[in-house]
Amino acid sequence: MLNLNFHSKLNPKPGTLLIAEPFTDDEYFRRSVVFLCNHDEEGTLGFVLNNYLEIDFNDLSAEKLDITTRVSIGGPVDTNNIYYLHRYGNKIEDSIKITEEYWLAGNYHQLIELLKKEKEPEKFARFFLGYSGWTKNQLEEEIKNKFWIVMDLSPDFQLMDTFVDDLWKDSLSQLGGRFEMFKHFPLNPNNN
Repeated sequence: MLNLNFHSKLNPKPGTLLIAEPFTDDEYFRRSVVFLCNHDEEGTLGFVLNNYLEIDFNDLSAEKLDITTRVSIGGPVDTNNIYYLHRYGNKIEDSIKITEEYWLAGNYHQLIELLKKEKEPEKFARFFLGYSGWTKNQLEEEIKNKFWIVMDLSPDFQLMDTFVDDLWKDSLSQLGGRFEMFKHFPLNPNNN
């Protein structure tokens, strides 16, 4: 018998990924992959990794940068602000540690100055308009209702790469097993 259970065995925590179930029609989360930055008793914060704006980073920032990257729509909350992840750790004041490798926010001017010194700055920072947020117990309820699969961040996952167009499918492939078949499902099951 075919197992179509979209059930998650892992619990959410900072540094994990959320993989959306295949049939949601939510405009922000349709076939999305979300990187979780915070998860505690007050709620959860993360960024959608595979929903992009057709806009150049330099159109959003007063400080210009020679960078080849796409800006992501991080989620439906606070979409008038730029958020960023980086790999500079505590070299940037007021940064928030998510994992050993990835940090959130901090002094924007310090970030830009460090990026200007890099040959490939897009490997060191990623930018988002808005973020994804969940209130206390909201994400747990959505996981229980099989809206999300929680996935550990693999060592070869390219979090800073904004040019992976099939991130949702690639993530399901990494999960393997029954999740592999979900990547072939049409957006609308009636089209099958």
